[in-house]
Amino acid sequence: MGFLIELAWATLMVGVPVCIFTLALVWWALQRGLLKESTDSGALRRELKAMSGSNRKDRKDRKGKKDKKDKKRTDSEEREKLHPLQKKWARFGGGFYGVVAFFTYIVIETREVMNTIMHLGGVFDFIRHLSIDVIVQMFVQAILNFVAAMVWPVYWMQRIETQQVWVWFVMAYAGYWAGVKLAQVLVQRRSGTVG
Repeated sequence: MGFLIELAWATLMVGVPVCIFTLALVWWALQRGLLKESTDSGALRRELKAMSGSNRKDRKDRKGKKDKKDKKRTDSEEREKLHPLQKKWARFGGGFYGVVAFFTYIVIETREVMNTIMHLGGVFDFIRHLSIDVIVQMFVQAILNFVAAMVWPVYWMQRIETQQVWVWFVMAYAGYWAGVKLAQVLVQRRSGTVG
């Protein structure tokens, strides 16, 4: 009975949020044409994993270009293609690990901002206390949160009170897989009804 409760709790707390988050990210990328493989789930997952590598390669290519006109054109084309949230997602990587890292980053940052606002006495007091010092502290904390998100298994293992951590990781992957599949189905349905 304890295992079933653990499974239900992991599904609710990890599987469903990761599924919804993955669905939103992948659907958005498919809609914008950033990902091409919408019919074959294996090819789509490979393309998601390659997202991180291509993001690093694009940055190296931009640094290596000598011609400023080419650099400006490449930068503007990339800015038009990727939304800032999609750029952040690409930094974490596009596959399962990257999606959960990005999800973890958002969770950590949201908690951090809420704690800062509450610590200062609310939104209006936060705005009143906003200074260079507070902004620098938030920036440094954002960097630390990025590192914590990159090692998300450690972050989540410290917060999950269970003897069956593997159930939570399996449910996170199941949520990711279901989100990718649902995004594919939604895009295929939309293109089938429109086209």
